[in-house]
Amino acid sequence: MAIAGRDAQGAPPPYALIVFVMLTVILAAGAVWLYLQWDGSAQELAEVQDRQQRLLTKRQGEIEPYKTVIAEALQAPGRPSVVDYLISQRADLRSDITGDEGLSNADVRQKIAAARQGARDSLGPAEGPSFSGLKLLEVIKTLSDNYTSKSQELSGCESSLATAEGRAKLAENRMKAIRKTADENQAKVDAQMQARQTMVMAEIKKWYANLDKLRKDLIKLRKTLDTVKGKARDDIEAIQKSLTQHKERLQALIEKVQQWRKESGIDFTDMVGQPDGKIVSIVPGQNKVFIDIGQGEHLPLSVKFEVFSPTERITESSPSKGTIEVVRVGPKLSECQILRTAHEQSIMAGDLIVNAVYDRQNKYVFMFIGEFDVDGDRRTEPNGAKSVEVLVKRWGGEVVDELKAQTDFLVVGSEPRVPKKPAEFDLAATELYEQRLKERKAYLDDQNRAVELSIPMLNHKRFLYLLGLGNRSPFVPLYHKDSDPWPP
Repeated sequence: MAIAGRDAQGAPPPYALIVFVMLTVILAAGAVWLYLQWDGSAQELAEVQDRQQRLLTKRQGEIEPYKTVIAEALQAPGRPSVVDYLISQRADLRSDITGDEGLSNADVRQKIAAARQGARDSLGPAEGPSFSGLKLLEVIKTLSDNYTSKSQELSGCESSLATAEGRAKLAENRMKAIRKTADENQAKVDAQMQARQTMVMAEIKKWYANLDKLRKDLIKLRKTLDTVKGKARDDIEAIQKSLTQHKERLQALIEKVQQWRKESGIDFTDMVGQPDGKIVSIVPGQNKVFIDIGQGEHLPLSVKFEVFSPTERITESSPSKGTIEVVRVGPKLSECQILRTAHEQSIMAGDLIVNAVYDRQNKYVFMFIGEFDVDGDRRTEPNGAKSVEVLVKRWGGEVVDELKAQTDFLVVGSEPRVPKKPAEFDLAATELYEQRLKERKAYLDDQNRAVELSIPMLNHKRFLYLLGLGNRSPFVPLYHKDSDPWPP
């Protein structure tokens, strides 16, 4: 059969050719497919390289931060691409910053700017700095520091509040104790008041019981009072009659005194100008003199005398040669210091000395009215008269507050000044105005009374002059040395 087959064909079988043709077609098709695949891969490779070039250049891939990002992307769970890793990191940052990972960059910047402004507004212009140039972490740190500071302040306030609450609690406990004590005391007081009320009611009952008796006694007393009134009326009439008789006798005595003063021819005003003594010696160069008055004439210390020439009569207008003051009193002689000497005058032995208050034998009685200028500033003082009264009493005189026939001299000061009448609503000024009116009326009444009683009135300036207070000039006080012989 095989031989018959080969003989029938006369050539090799066609299967090899068919196989060859099929392989050639397959190879050609494979070559075409591979070419097409290679062309697509080249295009895809070009696209990938272009995309990679836009995302990361070869030079950038060699820089450390990009290498670190690539390494972190390779180590991330699921091995995401670098772009996915960066996108996820970007989303996480936006979520951490704004809470919304889907916001755009412009929205994120707007929210960051709003957060900075809110931080500045929360701190206030006084405490908050300008956050416009600060990073977000610096803003957060500033807010954190401020929060820490405020937290510390709050902690201090809470501590103070706790201390205050403790004190308040202690005070509340004390208050409760006080209230408890007060309630106990109130209970005791109520019990005492109840007991006293019971006693009072008992006393009221007794008072009512005695009321009728008192009324009867009152009727008797009224009858007795009427009798006493009648007797007292008779006694008053008798006293008034006796008083009238005494007034008539007093007036007669005053008239006799006035007549005696006129008949005697004595000028009582000049009595204050009569010399009290004289200067017996002068110590040269020591501003010191000795007078003929001593302990026997009851001469007090610090008395001032005006010095007059013995060749002239001492009158109201006589100028003095100076002023001396007693600094030491001896048995018969006294040492005096020269306080003042008149211009172109010199104090000499034999000069007379005068003081309006002091007298060797008599004790004059004075009364002072008005206001006096004692310190020489040409302004009167309301209490100036009291100062002069002290000197008068110290130097042997007597001062009275009421003008009587036994008064020797009335020293008349300046008339009390009455201010302008104030408005009615000014009570203090009105009271002062009324008081000054009363003082002025008493001032005038005393002068009229002195005229009626023929009591000499002395001008206060002349009186102060004769006391050694009318002429003042600076002087250097001299003191007695222990080595000087004494008494003279």
